[in-house]
Amino acid sequence: MFLMNIRVFKENFLLVLIILLSCFLRFFLLDKIPSAIGGDELIYIITAKSIFLTGSDLSGTWNPLSIFFFNYPPGEVQAELPYFLYMPIVGLFNLSLFYARVTNALLSVFVVFAVYLTTRRFFDKNTAIFASLIAAINPWFVYIGRTSYEAISATLFYLLSFYFLTSKNKKHILLAIPFLFLSFYAYIATKVFFLPFVFVTVAYSYFFLNKKKFKKEYLIVVFFAIVLTLFFLIMLKTNSSSSRIGEILTPDNPLITSEVDSIRRSSIQNPLLTIFENKYTVFLRVLTTKLFNSFSFNYLFVTGDEFFSVWRHGLFYYLDALFLILGGLFMFAKDKKLFSLFFLLILSASLPQIIYKATTDNFTSHLALIFPFMIIFIAYGISKTVALFSNKRYYFAALTVILLLYFFSLLNFLNIYFFQHSLRGYFDFPVRTLSSYASLSKEDGQKILVYSPSSADIFKKYLFYSNSVRKDTILKLRENINKQENSFNNIKFLSCNETINPLKIKEVIIYDKECAPLKKDYKKIIIPRLDDGGETYGIYNDQICSEFKLKRYPSRLKLSDFSFKNLSIKNFCETFITSF
Repeated sequence: MFLMNIRVFKENFLLVLIILLSCFLRFFLLDKIPSAIGGDELIYIITAKSIFLTGSDLSGTWNPLSIFFFNYPPGEVQAELPYFLYMPIVGLFNLSLFYARVTNALLSVFVVFAVYLTTRRFFDKNTAIFASLIAAINPWFVYIGRTSYEAISATLFYLLSFYFLTSKNKKHILLAIPFLFLSFYAYIATKVFFLPFVFVTVAYSYFFLNKKKFKKEYLIVVFFAIVLTLFFLIMLKTNSSSSRIGEILTPDNPLITSEVDSIRRSSIQNPLLTIFENKYTVFLRVLTTKLFNSFSFNYLFVTGDEFFSVWRHGLFYYLDALFLILGGLFMFAKDKKLFSLFFLLILSASLPQIIYKATTDNFTSHLALIFPFMIIFIAYGISKTVALFSNKRYYFAALTVILLLYFFSLLNFLNIYFFQHSLRGYFDFPVRTLSSYASLSKEDGQKILVYSPSSADIFKKYLFYSNSVRKDTILKLRENINKQENSFNNIKFLSCNETINPLKIKEVIIYDKECAPLKKDYKKIIIPRLDDGGETYGIYNDQICSEFKLKRYPSRLKLSDFSFKNLSIKNFCETFITSF
């Protein structure tokens, strides 16, 4: 048995190294980078913590099991499954950036292994190894795997569903059903991909892979998929108040009809106008534009989008573009049916973005499921390219050059992600600074009033950063929330009020720059943006930072500075609070 285990380890040594690499890229400095938490992430984490502590959300009015009937927490319509995925870790440990994201980081590592299994199903081991390596270092998979967004869990469960659906063992085919169930509940946006995914995969597997065998098993899978989708649609109809069905783009969308009216008003009247400028032609034009934008070179390989907020880097590496094209050509030449399968899956995976509202801007999370199948094309391109060299010396030379190019590409991405992106203040970093400042003021016995147009959102983020959702506090929090009071202990979050006079108020005042300016220019210190030092919040009546030598703008930041709990009051103030 021991010798057998040694042999298995040797055979999978490269895969083990790749898994370890993927772990490093997803867990390294996870407690510091990303340096703050986004709004949708926060919903999952805070609600998961509340479910663990009380069996309900913060309001205490929602039954978490009802979410499988698409009944969402009050005021929140997010994916159904993530609450339960995050709950074990978030529930057992204090609220922190690390524990909020460790589940997704682990799931992201599983995605790398799932890519390997999926690729190995159709190709040789070398191609599968290349696929797992590209998945391990892919900028999008690294980026999203270090957040709490739901795209990673959806990707994992769809891949596992695909793996079992394409099995040649009929007993394995039905194992796809539980993973299809998890896929459907993992992410709201990818629900529109669900039926196309099942139909395309089942059709290929039944007709071409298994040569019309296992008809019963495939019919059961299709029946399950249709029933689950119909159940979802019926639930939406009966519970329309919490539905996001209005986000789907249709020819009757107000933005489409408005565009038609605008074009017709600015055109000379002629008989062709109603033929070529109507809600259906404009609708098709928008869909086409969104489709091409989803697969544009600039978007995929150069800049990404606002959600993938690295900006100076694409979702793939430049080198991936070459091997993506070569992989497609090689696969088309060898097996047109298999090429068609992956091509149709990639095209179908773009549906969540294409039919989302009447905007042509990309939102990468909606395109999450194009990545694993595009990576398979890239891996096949690499595998076939190095295989062109029959001479062993040239083979290893070509392989070495490719690996070195990917190595330097990865280093460039890591430099941008860890040392540049972290200073951009994404995920509302100033709110984290505000929360830490408020916690320090609380320890000093100060009362704080926070004025902002987004006071409810800031309040929830404060609860997260201050680890205020605990067994001993949650009932009091629930009482305040149900009274629509955004307050906890000594801190209150209020709507904007430009008439306040800090000189006549004893409390510390934190005033959002987005509010109308105060009537007079009172003395204050600043919670700045990290990238340009501009004001995000003004602090009046400060008692803890003014005694230190504050800078005029943030400078000389280090990664260790993002671990607030390890900073002294002096270091915190001098690093993240500024003064004119």
